[in-house]
Formats: sequence, C-alpha cells, structure tokens
Amino acid sequence: MTSPATPYEAQATETTRTTRIRRGTALLITLVAVVVLAILSTGAVLGAMQDFRAGRNTLVEQRAFAVAEFGLNQEISKWDRARNLPAPKGMAIGAIDSTNVFVAQGDTARVRVQRLTETTFWVVSVGRANIGNGALESQRQTHMVVRIAYPTINPGGAIVTAGNIDVKGSAQITGTNTNPVGWTQCANIAGRDTFAISYATGKTATIQKPNMVTGGINQSAAAADSNTYVRYGTESWNTLVANADITLPAGNLGPEPVGTATTCDLSNTSNWGEPLRSGNGYIAGCTDYFPIIYAGGSLQLTKGRGQGILLVNGDIRLAGNFQWFGLIIARDDITKGNGTFDMWGSIMSRNANVNDGNDIVGNSSFNWSKCAVESALRGSAILTRTKERSWVQLY
Repeated sequence: MTSPATPYEAQATETTRTTRIRRGTALLITLVAVVVLAILSTGAVLGAMQDFRAGRNTLVEQRAFAVAEFGLNQEISKWDRARNLPAPKGMAIGAIDSTNVFVAQGDTARVRVQRLTETTFWVVSVGRANIGNGALESQRQTHMVVRIAYPTINPGGAIVTAGNIDVKGSAQITGTNTNPVGWTQCANIAGRDTFAISYATGKTATIQKPNMVTGGINQSAAAADSNTYVRYGTESWNTLVANADITLPAGNLGPEPVGTATTCDLSNTSNWGEPLRSGNGYIAGCTDYFPIIYAGGSLQLTKGRGQGILLVNGDIRLAGNFQWFGLIIARDDITKGNGTFDMWGSIMSRNANVNDGNDIVGNSSFNWSKCAVESALRGSAILTRTKERSWVQLY
C-alpha cells in the first residue's frame, strides 16, 4: 500500500507538469515576432521604394518642365527678327518654323513657332528629360503667345519737318512709292504715293527747282505737332531709345555691313545692316538685320550704307556719299551738303530749335518707300507677351 505524497512532493510534481506544458512556447513567440518584424520591414522598404520612385518621377517631371521653359525662353530671347517681315523674306501667316534646342545629358527641348497674324506668333516648347535612363523619360509642354511691338509711323512725305525747308541745287525728292531694288518682301507690302515734302503750317518751303520735286509739297498740322516725332502708337521715342541695338555718341560716321554670306556681326556698332542685294562688297548675311540706332547728339554721315531706324538726338548732317533704307527721325534739323545722299523711306525732323531750318543742297535723292519704312519697323520690332493668358502649360 502506497503512502500518500507529502506536501513537498506534491509541489514538485505540479512544477514539473507546468514546465512540461510551457516547453516550446518561447520558440513560437520568437517565430511570430520574426514574421511580424519581417512584414514591418518589408512594408517599410516598399514604402521607401514608393517614396523614392515618386520623388524621382517628380524630379524628372520638374526637369522636363524646366527644359521646356528653357527652350521657350531661349527662343524668345534670341528671336529671329527676319520672321517679323512678310513672306517670302519672313514668315507667312500659318507658317511653322521648328528647331531643336539641346540642353544637357540627353534632355532636349523642341520649339515650334507659328505665325498667327501679321503681329502675333504662337511659340510651343516640348521638353523631354530622362536623367540618364530612357525608361524614365518625362515630357512637358508649355505655350506662349507673343506679339511684335513695333511703332506705328505713317510719314506724310519723303521729308517731314516741323520747320522751314530750303531745297537748292540738284536735289531730287519724290513722294512716288518706290521699292528698293531686289527687296522681295515688297510684293506683300501695299504702299501708296504721298507728298514729296510735308511741312508745318506757318512755316515755309522754298524749292529752287520745282521740276526735281515729284508729288508736291503740303502744309500739314500733323507735321507741326511735336507728338508726330515722339509718339508712335504703342511705342514712343523713349521706348525705341531703350530698345536700341546700337547706341552712339555724336560724331562723324561711315557705317558698313560686317559679316559674310551667311553671318552678320551684330556686335560691331559700325554694322547697320545690308540694304543692297548685289554688287561689290555685298554682305548677304546682313540683309535681315534692321537695327535701331540711337545717336546721343548731332550726327554727320560721310559714307557707307545702312537700314533700319535711325534716331538722332540733334541735327542730322548728310555730308558724303551715303545710302539709307528705312526711317530717320532727328530731334533738330536736316542738313544736306556736299556728296551724294540716296534714301529710300522717309526722313523726319522735329526742329526743336525753332531758330534753325532744313537745308537740302547738292546731289541727293529722297525716295518715299513704304516697303523700306515698313521693313525697318517690323525688322527692328521687339517681342512682348499678349496682355491676357499669354502663357499656359498644356501637360
């Protein structure tokens, strides 16, 4: 007969049973913890990868946008003014001109320019970026509508003056619209005849040889108005001076075109464009260059040739063999001395010094040319944004 267990033996037996029941629990808990940690780690890695990819994609998108903006701004800042002219020299309405702009590391901007009207253009830039990986390419497109802001000037004659004018000798002045030889854009610029000389009411015009003047002379209130010489529609004397391509002091000058058959040196202040279309010394690369030239004081031209808009803050003295195509506006007087001066366009003198007058003597020809004036106005025009909704990002 077995004797009953003592209390100590009973307690030992219970402890042994508990220990046997809990054996392996630590391993199970460890396995569960490992699985949980693995799941959390995997989630963290996947989340980090997603954040990285999202950040990388955003970076590529922003880079593509920056490339598109770069191409857009570069095209506008380096605008080819030849586009401003009418066809065939410039762009026809509806015509498209495309160019590729390389940026860096495979990023490119493709820019397209389309002419909408005579004065407005649509510029579209498509930027592509891939940060060195073609599979991660992003594309953005921006647009801008711009217009050419050129002055509205309608001279009332080959010579327009607010003062007296005295024409002597063999000077020939004609208000008959005359196209410069070889200027192909003139076919799309409508022009009409005007007066040979338009002068202010209350002033006098003395013509020694009336047979040398074609188109007659006309007293005009517009010629007497000082605003005629300083306000030009949306532009003014001050805005043209501010946008001048060439700024010079007073002096004696003889400009000549500088360039080659395909290039034009725009950094040379003696280069005032190439108005000729053939002949000895003809510089084909400068035919589309119509600069705005501003002289800070009286200017004397003794030789050479040029085209565009010439602003003279003083007298304009024509003392040598010089050819000009476009528009000349002088704050004071016109003086034509020795030598031969040939002009196609118009010359205007404000005669700010009321005690002076304009003296035209010697061999010279002043030919009214709507084409020369309009080409100078358009060719020298700057770009500006349209007033409303000029820029948009399409995608």
